[in-house]
Amino acid sequence: MFKFAHKLASFAIYTGVCLGIASTISPAFAEDSSLGIIMRRGHLRVGMDAAIGGPYMFWNAKTQFYDGFELEIIQEIAARLNIEPRPINIPWGNQPENLGSRQVDILLSAREEGALEMGETKGKFIETVPYYRSAQRLLIRADGTQIKSLRDMIGKRVGVVANSGGAAIAETYNKNRGNAIRLFSSRDLDRMVIQLRDRQLDAMILDEPVAVWQVRNNPNFIIVGEPLIPIRLVAIVNKDDVSLKKAVDKALAEMRQEGKLEQILKRWNLWESQTTLKSTKGLPVTVLAIITPYSVYR
Repeated sequence: MFKFAHKLASFAIYTGVCLGIASTISPAFAEDSSLGIIMRRGHLRVGMDAAIGGPYMFWNAKTQFYDGFELEIIQEIAARLNIEPRPINIPWGNQPENLGSRQVDILLSAREEGALEMGETKGKFIETVPYYRSAQRLLIRADGTQIKSLRDMIGKRVGVVANSGGAAIAETYNKNRGNAIRLFSSRDLDRMVIQLRDRQLDAMILDEPVAVWQVRNNPNFIIVGEPLIPIRLVAIVNKDDVSLKKAVDKALAEMRQEGKLEQILKRWNLWESQTTLKSTKGLPVTVLAIITPYSVYR
């Protein structure tokens, strides 16, 4: 009897110690199983769209693999979790469905803060802390320096990517100014860049990373004016995957504190705007009121 009681007490102590140790390994595991599943699997499935192009994530013909600043960010996050990143190329519009059906674990693909908190996707996902502050920028030829702001585009031929932030700005401006801008909207970015080069367009309104990338690859292009409609980019996970969100948030916070995020963005010529980004003075109040409310940089 004594031996049994002794063994029982020993077992109770052992169990308590084990439970105590387990409780200190990772409090996040107690919230949900998302991070635990990924850690056991050993890789993070990341939904990205290479068709968005540089410098987000794109196919590098020289290395025969993906490249871009978003890819570098997710690689660093995965390294800090001691797992492997698995970029999965999914058309941008299909990504929320793929995330919701758990074909991927996370989206990191030029996703604007609050953009999925509307319509059919409202309430289905949660966002990580931001990893980049973006804006819309005016891209012109170096010899088109008479254009310095949105107001200077009145009567000009301006290209925008369909359904983009640049399209929203131009369309809203035209709505309030009687179609003052001669607007050309297309999903074919490469074609519009050629049109700008060949003087068929006078300017383009593009996401800042895309505009910077175009200047980097086309020395005859320049960016002018102040940033328009600053907005933060975030990664997206399913609403129940709180432990995964917290792990990604922690990794991003460490990257920011240690200067790793700055290092990545500098490599892609995207760091300077992170400290100088301001709301534009060139947009009328009506534009700011109509364009999505979550676009106000905080």
